[in-house]
Amino acid sequence: MSTYLVLTISVIACLVASILKKYCGSISKNKAVMHQVLNLGISLVCMISLVLVSDSLRMSAFTVGLGVAFGVITAMQSVFTLKAFDIGPYAYTSVITSLSTVIPAMSGYLFWNEKIVPVQLAGVVLMLLCFVFSVDFSGEKRKASVKWFVLSLATFFCTGFIGVMQKWHQNTRFSGELDGFLFIAFAISTVYSLIMIVIESKKTGKTFKQEITPMLVIMMAIAGICVAANNKINLYLSGVMDSAVFFPVVNGGGLVLTSIASWLLFKEKLSSQKWIGIFIGIVAVLLLCNPF
Repeated sequence: MSTYLVLTISVIACLVASILKKYCGSISKNKAVMHQVLNLGISLVCMISLVLVSDSLRMSAFTVGLGVAFGVITAMQSVFTLKAFDIGPYAYTSVITSLSTVIPAMSGYLFWNEKIVPVQLAGVVLMLLCFVFSVDFSGEKRKASVKWFVLSLATFFCTGFIGVMQKWHQNTRFSGELDGFLFIAFAISTVYSLIMIVIESKKTGKTFKQEITPMLVIMMAIAGICVAANNKINLYLSGVMDSAVFFPVVNGGGLVLTSIASWLLFKEKLSSQKWIGIFIGIVAVLLLCNPF
């Protein structure tokens, strides 16, 4: 199969998973619980998918320990994303999440002697400008806008630290245990959400069983398969493709498709300020990926 065809499948899988998360979250009534239910279902499908496609799930104590921390942050990132999707623009949330690539980039410079080039510094400046354009600090929407921005920043940091932990694991002698690492992570994410479902259900006193329809289960399953495929394919492609091609296409191309989906599927009507911010964010992501 062509490398570029596999790359296309990866980008589409990421987009489909993102759209399904947004849609499933938007149709639920008891959102606090359903966010955890969605994460639990997706994580569980990811675990099953990894078992089916992995050659080996061997894991050392180091892999298990780091995988546990990775799983908790993965679960938090998923829930923060769903909450941000609920109250803010889908396109802009995706842009801010993608900008988190600056965190593993800086970790590479600080801990693994990787170079930071001028175009990446320009990307950081544009990233900050993107943040400035993201929030509407005027009028009645100010409170909701600030809350969405805080949730998006939480997603930004969680996603960034996910990248750091992946990078950390792959720079050790245990790098061959990546499938086991991901399996532990999704297992912990599943358990985390199961615990949070019990806590949130007791807190709200509401049940979510009536919201678990066959269609919702199917969408969660598809999203989980897409998430697992995206992780597995990107791992493979990062080793066989030039970074100058792979990262800009995965990040920049995915953002362009997300922006189109927000307009076509979710009928988002953003202000000129936010569209300018999205454009700046896409350019920032491309620069942070260092395509030059």
